[in-house]
Amino acid sequence: MNIDGKLVKILKQETGVSKANKEWKKQSIVLEQDVEYNKEVVITYFGDNIRKLESIKLGDSLTCNVNISSREYNGKYYHNIDGWACGISSNFDNRTAIEEGLDHKGNDDLPF
Repeated sequence: MNIDGKLVKILKQETGVSKANKEWKKQSIVLEQDVEYNKEVVITYFGDNIRKLESIKLGDSLTCNVNISSREYNGKYYHNIDGWACGISSNFDNRTAIEEGLDHKGNDDLPF
């Protein structure tokens, strides 16, 4: 699944040691989606996938490939959005351009 949005926060990298005595690390980012409600979504990257975040910066329009999962604990459900790829997106900006009657280069040459 893909999530498009503007990068509004890069959270601090977290590290730790599992019960199996293995080191882990994760880093989360916050995207602001182009929707009316519930705009912000947190996507978490684990292990080697964190390096895929090195080339992004605040304000970038991104497309993030994610897996969404849920798990039950004591009768309540918790959700994870785990990222496995992330890159600069033209789709997020193109939606605004199309709504304004412009093509992806800002030209007003659409047939409608």
